[in-house]
Amino acid sequence: MSRIGEALASKFVLLVSLTRNDPHLARIALENGADAIKVHLNCAHFASGTNFGSWEEEKERVLEVAQVVQPHIPLGIVTGAEEVPPEADLEDIGRQGFDFWDLFANHLPPAYLDWPKMGRMAAVGPDWTPDFVRRLVGWGVEIIESSIIPRSLYRTRLTAADLCHYQHLVESAGVPVIVPTQKRVTPKEVEYLKRAGVKGLAIGAVVTDLGDKFLGERVRAFREAIDALK
Repeated sequence: MSRIGEALASKFVLLVSLTRNDPHLARIALENGADAIKVHLNCAHFASGTNFGSWEEEKERVLEVAQVVQPHIPLGIVTGAEEVPPEADLEDIGRQGFDFWDLFANHLPPAYLDWPKMGRMAAVGPDWTPDFVRRLVGWGVEIIESSIIPRSLYRTRLTAADLCHYQHLVESAGVPVIVPTQKRVTPKEVEYLKRAGVKGLAIGAVVTDLGDKFLGERVRAFREAIDALK
């Protein structure tokens, strides 16, 4: 089992989605209580407004992040969106010790389902259905990322309706569900996500902002809220 899979089986996980592939940001997240960290390639990240380049363009920075993170906690990689790395790059990525990959299901190449020694996390969007998610899990996806909030509602406050939608996804999936901060989730609201059955929270630009100005204090605030859960 992947290290993040083991963590999700035993506790509520705090995953930090870096707004840049930057070892400085990774160190801040690690030192303030992240349970796992995620880097990106080949995508325009909507919430942060950041464009991530190819493996060739990002490799040096990503490996610097890996040096900071991998001795301590799981490091995952989003390899792309519509564009994913060519086979030669995937072989190189597979040698770097990443603990898990994470892609939207509608961008997920079938070959990733047989990628050895890496945890399998797939994101589903607002158009998800229970049958679709069950079939995705049947194909070997081990963790579902609940990216189900329409873009028009990004950065708005969390609602009871959101909790019901997350709970429905949890009950449908039968595997751990991680919620990314598409909504402006606060540390005090983590307990409601846990009560909905969610197993982890992926915090990114919506709650951490960009750069390092607020990253440490905001990761720490979520860490303290999670540690206070019963």
